[in-house]
Amino acid sequence: MTGLRYVYAVCRPYGTPLQAQLTGVGGDPPRLLPHHGLVAVVSHVPEADFAEEPLRAHLEDLDWLTAVARAHQGVIDALTTVTTPLPLRLGTVFRDDSGVRTMMEAREESFLRTLDRLE
Repeated sequence: MTGLRYVYAVCRPYGTPLQAQLTGVGGDPPRLLPHHGLVAVVSHVPEADFAEEPLRAHLEDLDWLTAVARAHQGVIDALTTVTTPLPLRLGTVFRDDSGVRTMMEAREESFLRTLDRLE
């Protein structure tokens, strides 16, 4: 699938499935992207809406922003029923899975320390 990767949260791997009909930002269901002992919860979003310039313009559109915020929070809420998520900022987007993994690698120790404190 093409498009950018929208990242909702980072958490430890979990075995319980999320809600069956859960859709994320852009309408795609979230999926897990593993990296070492962590997973990023991501979905594909279109570049036409989430590349740097279009995203900046959309942030001025309160209806669009409200819909994205609700979808983002819906995924976070679903995650809290099965695990302890570390939510990322609304609009956290990477070009591909490799970019997400690079971010996870750079922040791995911080993520793990925070999860250790919360769990």
